Amino acid sequence: MKSKFAAFAMLFVAVFTLGSCLNSDDDFVYTDDSAITSFSVTTVKQYIHTLSSTGADSVYTSTTSLTGYRFSIDQNNNIIFNIDSLPYGVDATKILCSVSASNSGTVLIKSKTSDTLSYVSSTDSIDFSVPRQLQVVSNSGKALRKYTVTVNVHKEAADSFKWHEMAVSAALQNLSTVKTVAVSAADGTQRVMLFGSDGNHTYIYTYKDAEGWSVASTNLNHQLDANVCNSVVTKSDSVYISENGNILRSADGSQWESIANATPAVRLVAASPVRLYAYSADAQLLASADCGHTWAAATIDTDASFLPSGETTYTCTQLSTNADSYRVTLIGTRADGTMAVWGKIDEAAANSENQPWAYYEVSADNRHALPTLSGISVAAYDGRLFVLGTPDASSAAQLYASRDGGITWAADTLLGMPTDFNLSLQASPATAKTLTVDGKNFLWMVNATTGATWRGRINRLGWEKKQFNFE
Repeated sequence: MKSKFAAFAMLFVAVFTLGSCLNSDDDFVYTDDSAITSFSVTTVKQYIHTLSSTGADSVYTSTTSLTGYRFSIDQNNNIIFNIDSLPYGVDATKILCSVSASNSGTVLIKSKTSDTLSYVSSTDSIDFSVPRQLQVVSNSGKALRKYTVTVNVHKEAADSFKWHEMAVSAALQNLSTVKTVAVSAADGTQRVMLFGSDGNHTYIYTYKDAEGWSVASTNLNHQLDANVCNSVVTKSDSVYISENGNILRSADGSQWESIANATPAVRLVAASPVRLYAYSADAQLLASADCGHTWAAATIDTDASFLPSGETTYTCTQLSTNADSYRVTLIGTRADGTMAVWGKIDEAAANSENQPWAYYEVSADNRHALPTLSGISVAAYDGRLFVLGTPDASSAAQLYASRDGGITWAADTLLGMPTDFNLSLQASPATAKTLTVDGKNFLWMVNATTGATWRGRINRLGWEKKQFNFE
């Protein structure tokens, strides 16, 4: 009996002793690892501008959670930052954040004005209007690591747009018809050119920020015909013109290369990276798949009488679903004075079918068709088509926008017209104005009557997008 009790007592002591060892802090492993493993902005104050019912500008404050914004941690250089900036209006001086360190290390933040350190708390706001230093102490207390944290906040509203007036050029005031185009140089710079006719000849102008518009010095040994101004398209990184069927190409507006002579393409009307499109002398729509060397009748799905025979303008956009496919839209006035919109898909992939041009018929219930305009030019911008034109002789020039590729249209409410754009324009030819977009997402608008030029861009379309991965 005694032996059984002794055995039981020894078992109890052993279990008790083992339990005591498991609960002892003496076996906790302290490490010298010190690293911040995650950083996020949890809550911010954001000042939002809005218009009151009377149209006055007002501001209200909103408390917003921004945990979806990812912060990158560069462990090699000890820096923390966000690639996607926080929204415009965020108060960077009052930000709540969440910080985690490896092995439950202690995270401290250094004062902006001294060496004083304080604990980082998820409930106390921090001023991140300037880069701040975080310090993480290992749980052993023997290692210290310092990080620089930069919280980027947009300094401008994403969807804000404003026209900026550029240098005025008196030389443009003699032009009755103008057309602007833009191409990208090999180094990424944008070359904006203006083709202008005074009724007798077409002149070529190039734009430089420091100088404005200046006449291009060309290698041509003659003055271009007045009609060349209405026969200008861009393909890839070059401008193409047709002068009485002679096709020329240039990348800068100065040096011109003769592509083909005496072709049936007397007027270029559209282009994509795949083909050039032109009218023949008898108003037949032609296509060239070899940059203008040879031409053939283009395929269309509707009677040719619906093609625009008066003024024309076009745009070409890459499809988001296929890098080798492009949507070409041709807009102009028909013989009866009504507007016509045509479109087609050009595909560059091998074995792709050549799709026909399709006429966008205006149905009886379409109350938002493009109104009759003169002096038209079109630009594809931010997923929409914008047409600049004049409704009638007594009206000011206006912008119209389409969200569905040219089927329905409405007066523009996003961009607006530049201040004083219509100054003196009503007393001049409707064709003395033009609109285009360059590869940097700048819209350009010119009023040749006053020689004024405006440029503008939706802010977010100019934000640089970088890709970093430190994982």
